[in-house]
Amino acid sequence: MTTEFTVSQHGFECRITLAQPELDNTLSLEAIRELAGVIREAGRDISFKLIRIRSSGASFCGGRASGKPPAKSLNTAEIRRTMADPILEVYRAMHESEIPVMAEVQGDANGLGCALVAACDLAIASESANFSLPEIEKNVPPTLVLSVLRYKVPPKAAAHMVYLASSIDAKTAREWGFIAEVIPFEGLEQRGNAIAEWIGSRDRLALAAIKTYFREVVIPDFSLASELAGSAVSTAMTSMRDQVPPR
Repeated sequence: MTTEFTVSQHGFECRITLAQPELDNTLSLEAIRELAGVIREAGRDISFKLIRIRSSGASFCGGRASGKPPAKSLNTAEIRRTMADPILEVYRAMHESEIPVMAEVQGDANGLGCALVAACDLAIASESANFSLPEIEKNVPPTLVLSVLRYKVPPKAAAHMVYLASSIDAKTAREWGFIAEVIPFEGLEQRGNAIAEWIGSRDRLALAAIKTYFREVVIPDFSLASELAGSAVSTAMTSMRDQVPPR
């Protein structure tokens, strides 16, 4: 079991806490795989009514941790299987969960961290939080996050974030629909507790019905978007690596 995050039960709430503040709560691919499993299991567990993702320390999540480079060059299928699919599986688990998933964002959310917030059904953030998608700085097309961002913010807002790697503050994130509430830092946990308590007081069948409606009607064709996202980033990364430099 990873030590990069903890999982605990608080009443009807499954609480996932990112627990590497000294590393800005970045997540390794192994931890990402485990996270997908935890979310999928909690989303089916009838003892839970809410999955709440939060963090310790100053940052919410600094993105995917940089791992050791592979011993050999990976082909498109290998990049898809080893790098894209674990991340997409987290988004699928959140999308397919029978109960709502909430992000409680106390600090900066970059890359994967930003995507986790986008993939959540509910999201609150402190006034000091910032959100960014810096993948293009490494010439990585952020199609994976676009698969969850597409119904959460206007297309031009998403384009500014992915093409320009622009960082946005919590107020802008709320205006764009990325999060729903901006809370003073000292009141963020209290607001998260209040939301969890309210949802916990509702019938799980009612919550599941709402989640089904959002999944099937408000955010349709998720599987298609996810498949295209994985294929696009894998193909682009292979092609850029293999291209012949101009003479």
